[in-house]
Amino acid sequence: MGLSLAPTAPVLGAATLLQCREQLGTAAFVHGTGRCAHERTCVGVVVHVVMLDGVPVQSPQWFHGQLSQANRLFEPIGVGFEAVAVRELPAALADVDDRSERDHLGRDDHDPGVVHVFVVRRLADVDIAGDEIRGVHWRDRGVPGRRIVILSSIAGDMTLAHELGHFFGLPHSRYAISVMNKTPRDDPRWSQRSFHPRELAIMRRDRDRMLSDGTLVRRPGPRAR
Repeated sequence: MGLSLAPTAPVLGAATLLQCREQLGTAAFVHGTGRCAHERTCVGVVVHVVMLDGVPVQSPQWFHGQLSQANRLFEPIGVGFEAVAVRELPAALADVDDRSERDHLGRDDHDPGVVHVFVVRRLADVDIAGDEIRGVHWRDRGVPGRRIVILSSIAGDMTLAHELGHFFGLPHSRYAISVMNKTPRDDPRWSQRSFHPRELAIMRRDRDRMLSDGTLVRRPGPRAR
């Protein structure tokens, strides 16, 4: 059974959808992503997006793609993700260059019980000078227990799912099928990659632990009609 997401609006034509997004502004990062089905453990996502000259560094459509892939890949452990809020970040935070900047990103604006996802223009590789990466699951070194996900504007559509895999307890992987395996390869194709059964078992364990200790708070599903 696929992850059921109830649409918040009827399907619109491309021109109408673009006009609606222009009217919604950054609220479009939340609207249109759908609600978690009632049979899922629904996890809230707060999106923090950097603004440059009044425009987000990536589009709501790009974020919707990230969230859709995460929902698809987390279906086997009964978890769904739902955007619940969007917060705008200043242009000064567009490029995250070092560990300290990762630590301080949104430190004073952190709600418990949800996953905080930061969308920036550029995310430097802190281990290789001059390189950049697509995403990271980051543990704040100054605030015990505080964890965030940072996505670069160049992130592919499975980057959020990969970083959420880390959030749910996974290291990098050698399983060929796994989205946690960073080794360049053509087989299997990206569209066929998922989590290995052993990884799913770890994620179920960490899901239950995080729900128990309050790291994550289960959101209510939509009422049955």
